[in-house]
Amino acid sequence: MTRETIDAIREETLAVLRPHAAPGDRVAHLDFPNHYNAGDSLIYAGEVEYLKRLNVHVDYVSDPFTHNDALLEERIGDGTLFLQGGGNFGDRWPIDQKFRESIVARFPRNKIVCLPQSIDFADTDALTRTAALYAEHPDLTLMLRERRSYELALAHFPGNRVEYCPDMAFGADVARSAEGSAVDVVKLLRADSESLGHESVKIDASSVQYDWGLRGTDLAISTAVMLPTLIAQHFPRANRLLYPALLRSYEQTAKLNLRVAQRILNLAPVVLTDRLHAAVLAAMMGKRVVAMDNANKKVSGIYDAYLHRFDNVHFASTTDEAAELVRQAVSDSRR
Repeated sequence: MTRETIDAIREETLAVLRPHAAPGDRVAHLDFPNHYNAGDSLIYAGEVEYLKRLNVHVDYVSDPFTHNDALLEERIGDGTLFLQGGGNFGDRWPIDQKFRESIVARFPRNKIVCLPQSIDFADTDALTRTAALYAEHPDLTLMLRERRSYELALAHFPGNRVEYCPDMAFGADVARSAEGSAVDVVKLLRADSESLGHESVKIDASSVQYDWGLRGTDLAISTAVMLPTLIAQHFPRANRLLYPALLRSYEQTAKLNLRVAQRILNLAPVVLTDRLHAAVLAAMMGKRVVAMDNANKKVSGIYDAYLHRFDNVHFASTTDEAAELVRQAVSDSRR
């Protein structure tokens, strides 16, 4: 059932993407997630695979810290600009939001496609300002990955093309790995502004708790891998010369984050999480997943939209419900 569900979501996604790029087109893939969040790395990996399926030429990739307008124009010309999807469209994560808005403002002659996002504005004035800026662009498509954000975009972005599209993470190539022998349960729980404090879920089984991030040797490797971006950030004139190294750094960063994430999830056959992409990754791996909501409800939004189609994923609305679902999942895993 897991493979059939993934294939169906991929076909639905490609049906939305195909009208935006023709085989052979020169395109850019912007806003690479140059940090330790494995969820964003999973989204990026999925986007890379979808762009391959579209048979386009991705001739420029950049992150918010080392982006170079001149190099983009030189390599892409009037080609389409694809902006990284995720859950950072709004005022909670300002670095990515400001970068997207700067691209929209500076490239009116390029078609822009904002890959599937969730909208999260605490300040309605900020939402209004963003909508006004986006409305000035003559060819901008805003893709949303769950119904609440889709309806919000239809209401606030009438000047742009608004489309519903599944999260890009399902496009990533993820090996099945349903089992795990170290403990019964991996609790992968947020420790940031989107946390709702689900550490209180009582589990009557062996468990370990993590959040996304790198430690020890993995962190040291990441520091070395990210060296080209650090140099380019501090010496912008070296950006053009460093571009091949930046591309390798992006690929290695995403692979490292995902390798560590899968290593964590492989500690157990059951995963309890309030991180959307821990649930998605674990589901694709074939784990038994109990998902809980985060502060802006993107977990429940995407569970209701299509994550519920995985028969190995269940959503818990309360800590008591989560404890019972975990208990049942552990029991099933021991059979």
